[in-house]
Amino acid sequence: MRRASTRSRRGEGAFGLIVGLGVLFVVVVACVRIIPLHIHGNEVLDSLNEAANFGGLKSPEKLQMDVFMRAQNNKVPLKLEAIKVERSGSYIAISARYEQSVDVLGYKYVYKFDKRVEKPVF
Repeated sequence: MRRASTRSRRGEGAFGLIVGLGVLFVVVVACVRIIPLHIHGNEVLDSLNEAANFGGLKSPEKLQMDVFMRAQNNKVPLKLEAIKVERSGSYIAISARYEQSVDVLGYKYVYKFDKRVEKPVF
């Protein structure tokens, strides 16, 4: 009698396993596509910080070009015109705005990055 009841239960968890693997696949694909965008965004922020550290030594055009070249090396679609360098008194502010889109399983996401760094000039 006990064997008959276990036979009818066999395979009941297969549907849950398939759904779970499907959800896991979608999450992994989304992470593989989205996480590099944020890593490259942090690289742009690092380049803004580095440029702001040398704000007193370099001209605004040179700072702008340094940020632009580092963004191009990281394959970030940042235009030269989107990088703003502003000096006011003893402070320098560098900002960069750009958008980057990614296609995840047929759905298009557009991420808008607006990075800004403000530091004192020495």
